[in-house]
Amino acid sequence: MQVVANIASNQIVTTGYEPEVGGSTLVNGQYALVIPPGVAIEVDGSSYILPQNSGSIPVQAVAELLVRFPMYDHVLYNYLLEDTDIADIDVSGAAPQPTGASVTPSSPAWFISGFGPGPNGPRCQVGRGSGPPLGVAPGSVCILPGNTNRTLGSTYGALVTTTEDLTPFNPGNPGTDDVMMWWEVATVTTSEDIVSGYGVTSGVNEPARRQLQKIDQEPATLFCYVSVDDGVTWFQANYLEPLDLAVPGTDLRIAFINSGTEKLYLLGFAMLFQDLP
Repeated sequence: MQVVANIASNQIVTTGYEPEVGGSTLVNGQYALVIPPGVAIEVDGSSYILPQNSGSIPVQAVAELLVRFPMYDHVLYNYLLEDTDIADIDVSGAAPQPTGASVTPSSPAWFISGFGPGPNGPRCQVGRGSGPPLGVAPGSVCILPGNTNRTLGSTYGALVTTTEDLTPFNPGNPGTDDVMMWWEVATVTTSEDIVSGYGVTSGVNEPARRQLQKIDQEPATLFCYVSVDDGVTWFQANYLEPLDLAVPGTDLRIAFINSGTEKLYLLGFAMLFQDLP
């Protein structure tokens, strides 16, 4: 299921099924809020996206995701809709990024292909979470493609979250070692704006069309990693599959890596996690 909203007012325009892989959604002046698979929520005339409180569609969606997997105790999410959401993305040069030596399993495909972290911080496209000018356009955050033109070595695109302290979720025995990740990525195409009075396009008046393309959620060049020691070590997460982190920790970071040739637009992600016994 997806909810399409006006990008200026955040008012809901339409709801419906997500397109199949290879299908598209027209998003001129709009954005799509994708509901995790298997989650059922009711959207009616009183439904809303912002503010993101207990009655909003984003919060209801991830709460229902947690209900679907009762072995987990908590859920953290980010639909990348507001300035505060972008403030949770670390774009600093000091942001820890996965390396061939810090990931499990070792020697991932991107490392074997010669990709490494960008020297100036994660390579992603975001709005500003703080400082002038503020702002983010929903549906515009993306993980940049791999850069193979750098003379000092190819760099992958990456998006890395800031540190989330898990202590408040279970102060008596803080941290976790068992998580599950959900995310939604897509590609975007934009056609040409054509107004022509000559040649084969004579008489054509066609606006540019921005299309959100549905893709497989585990393309070979996308990698998701979870760290609970503030980016010292990273464990690869598969889509909606339980992940054992081996050693519990409280300092959560999530990283997405793109070693492909296309921008991958990140429309949202969530992490379910268990309390320690």
